[in-house]
Amino acid sequence: MTEPVSIRIAGISGQGNILAGLILAKALVYEGKWVVQTQSYTAQVRGDVSYCDILFDDERIDYPESEYFDIECIMHQKAMDELYKSVKINGVVLLDKAFVKNVPDFVNRITRKILFVPATERAISELKTPLVSNMIMIGVLAKVCNIAKLEYLRRALKDYVRRSLWEVNLKALEIGYNMFEKQFKIRTERVWKKLAPGFE
Repeated sequence: MTEPVSIRIAGISGQGNILAGLILAKALVYEGKWVVQTQSYTAQVRGDVSYCDILFDDERIDYPESEYFDIECIMHQKAMDELYKSVKINGVVLLDKAFVKNVPDFVNRITRKILFVPATERAISELKTPLVSNMIMIGVLAKVCNIAKLEYLRRALKDYVRRSLWEVNLKALEIGYNMFEKQFKIRTERVWKKLAPGFE
């Protein structure tokens, strides 16, 4: 069994990080990947930390959870302060610069792949609402980590967002996807797990 690529999208309730994770997970399914998506609410009220985890691989996934993540997309300082120790060595960290101001020394020590994204700023200035900053963030994530094509993100968005909101959310995806030319290389080495006798 191979070790899947792991992604965590985190923020506070009300920022749409769960929806962003659902859309990214579905886009990866459309890419032909094996995908596991889970979510957690520390409190189901606006303002508390919540997150969505995604695992994907070309092979079947044998365990549906991860303790550490290759990619972390953090949309609020509260989530950064609570979850930063789950970043893998040399992992990719994407931060909404409007709400994340301080990166813990731990994160700076273990990776240089840190990108501040003006997601909320661009959402307000170009689309007149901060509510689609989550779509900008996953557009950036998909592009700079080279994990999902824009066409599959658009298709997945339409599976989860009501028709009246398609236009503004699709524009947000496109803004994010085209925001950066740089790409971060996600680890390519594969860790093979030897199965116990009788389970091969």
